[in-house]
Amino acid sequence: MGTADAGEDPHGSERVTPNSARPDPAVLSRLYLSAVLPCLTDLAEQDGIVVDHLGQLRASIVFLIFGGPAATIRLQRGQILWENGCGRNASVILLFLGDRHLNAFFSGNKWAAPLPVWGCWRVGLLARFSRLAQRLEAVLDGAPQVLDSAAGRRLHARLSLITAGLALHALAQGDAAARYILRSLPPGLASFTIAGEPRGTVWFDHGSAGNQAGWSDPPRRPDVCIVFADIATAYGALRGEIDTLAAVGSGQIRVEGLVPLAEGLNFAMERLRVYLKH
Repeated sequence: MGTADAGEDPHGSERVTPNSARPDPAVLSRLYLSAVLPCLTDLAEQDGIVVDHLGQLRASIVFLIFGGPAATIRLQRGQILWENGCGRNASVILLFLGDRHLNAFFSGNKWAAPLPVWGCWRVGLLARFSRLAQRLEAVLDGAPQVLDSAAGRRLHARLSLITAGLALHALAQGDAAARYILRSLPPGLASFTIAGEPRGTVWFDHGSAGNQAGWSDPPRRPDVCIVFADIATAYGALRGEIDTLAAVGSGQIRVEGLVPLAEGLNFAMERLRVYLKH
């Protein structure tokens, strides 16, 4: 979201460049499971195309890394719910042999098909999920057919913010560059909000047990709140298309509370671009 634009380095003279360190495959797999897949919930709530794809379908799909983490997606008659871990009574269980296998699958490599250890006969379900995944990818990537409309730009801004906020958990847990940045920051709860948007807040609790993040009302009063005045401001900031310092000065972006925490988290978020770039 452009802290680098400020010309200010929260780490003093020893500048950390977020783009300098190579991505860690284990962190990338956790970003897919815990920051990208949860966006399907909002996509189903906001996008009529997805509702048409889902219909009255009730099913669930588990994404499982052998010996590692998992996530569950539940399709419930037009709604999509995300769960951490292996949900019970899954319709389909997709097994990945390692982090690189899952990462290749989410990157669209056809050779990286998962092993359907349960539910391989649910061909129709897997086909529907494939269409959902393609729609999610188009929205997050900002495909031209998405950004051509105001509704598409709104979706892109919302899902980009959700991904960026939730990504801070995985980055704080495993990314060396992000952890270096975070070590110098004061602990506290930060919230990021698009004003006027329903369910438009993500939060990150720096210094808490497990560095928790969420897409919901914050668990307590935030120590710093970053508020985008509207969708257009959030869209421009998240895409690096506006001067964020000027936006703060004009009130389009409000930063209230522990400003050093906000600046440092914004800097750490730059690591997400390294991981999810194509």
